[in-house]
Amino acid sequence: MFKSLIEGFAGRKPREEEGAAPVAAATEPPRMAVRAPETDAGPIELPPTLGFVAHQPVLDRQQRAVAYLFAARDERGAAGTPARRREFDALLLSTLAKMGVYRLLDYRRAFIQISLDSLDLPELATLPARSVLLLVEPGCEPLDDGDLARLEALKAGGLRLALAPARFDDSVVTAARREQLFALADVMVLDFAASANRVLAPLLDQLPRRYPKARWFARNVGTAEDMELCLHGPAAQRFALFHGVYLAGGRSMPTGKVDSGQARVLEIMRLLRCNAEAHEIEAQFKLDSLLLFKLLRFVNAPVNGLSRKVMSIEESLLLLGRERLFKWMSLLLFTARRDDVSSPGLLEKSLIRAAFMERLGDYRGSRLEAEHLFLTGMFSLLAALLNVPLADALEPLDLPAPVADALLAQKGLFAPYFQLAVACEQNDPARVTRLVALLKLDLDLVNRFYTEAVLWTQQVLREEEPVPAE
Repeated sequence: MFKSLIEGFAGRKPREEEGAAPVAAATEPPRMAVRAPETDAGPIELPPTLGFVAHQPVLDRQQRAVAYLFAARDERGAAGTPARRREFDALLLSTLAKMGVYRLLDYRRAFIQISLDSLDLPELATLPARSVLLLVEPGCEPLDDGDLARLEALKAGGLRLALAPARFDDSVVTAARREQLFALADVMVLDFAASANRVLAPLLDQLPRRYPKARWFARNVGTAEDMELCLHGPAAQRFALFHGVYLAGGRSMPTGKVDSGQARVLEIMRLLRCNAEAHEIEAQFKLDSLLLFKLLRFVNAPVNGLSRKVMSIEESLLLLGRERLFKWMSLLLFTARRDDVSSPGLLEKSLIRAAFMERLGDYRGSRLEAEHLFLTGMFSLLAALLNVPLADALEPLDLPAPVADALLAQKGLFAPYFQLAVACEQNDPARVTRLVALLKLDLDLVNRFYTEAVLWTQQVLREEEPVPAE
């Protein structure tokens, strides 16, 4: 995409990809689908909840997760009449409430997508205004003065608004109302899933300069070139928030060498697995006192509910045992290297996967399997962290066979659980539904476990959290 944007700056016409449809000119707005009259629509049949609702991380410029983008894919609600759109949005809000997702917002913010048709929903008044930003989408009809008045009322009630300028073209809003609409925006959204022209147009339209108080949110960042545009292109200084598969993937360090701190953690984990004496393990910690400090901080986090604080390695071995201490040592792999800005993001993703899979194991009734499922999720991003092949990273750890099989061959007892964790993370509802059926689980239960895993992870990492931007 970035190459085509640069060619646009230079006046060169980008070549179309083979088999791709030509990109529409920036001056030609997309045609809105003709909608059936509301009186012709039959009753919408929606379930009590929407099933799996993904919450994908939104990062700041330091690659720290500071918010979540909540999404639900359901074409029944996305199409049709204003009444259908309202029913779908009301169902989304009630599903989020049933999932308990607002517990997450003590530490993060939430972007919740809402149609203009749904601005009068009473559920909006119950949202935690300090933590929620409404990502407002066009409705079935063009924006009118009533929509503007409702948006102003929501703003007056404390809610903040996010708008994608490319979505509000001439077919959706008049020029005069567009000025009023964008003046209400706290966040402007640039969606990189759109064509290059639609991404570039809002920037060239001087929107950042005309609305200097609005921060910019780069959504669906898919490539390094997209990120380059955000960080160094027009209005780069205005971009504050980022989301997408490019950021979600772990970016490893270029050297390919294991850091000395990580090497020490791996050695301690090896000693734990081979039942080395306590004094041998303690000797490794004496070589780096910061490692012991970090370990005790994780272990003694209130969310773990220990009856008393652990103050030494000897106490850790006595109170936790080798298996649980090994589990907590895995966290230190992600914090030992101080020059890798991607490590905190990798740690959070790994912890969410691990905690989610552990909860599924506990639900099945096997504590040992739950511990091993935790390790499967925890080590799933080790190759990206250490920048070595995963087999090489796992070799000194002597992991249980089901863990190694799931990670290295995507097979065995734990493989479906691992695949489910990744599908939840990647917002793949079809795959989630298929794997839930395979594992004979309840979709609402999976929703709850995943939310609890995210909440637990935030509580464990709370001292590392940035203060959410207001």
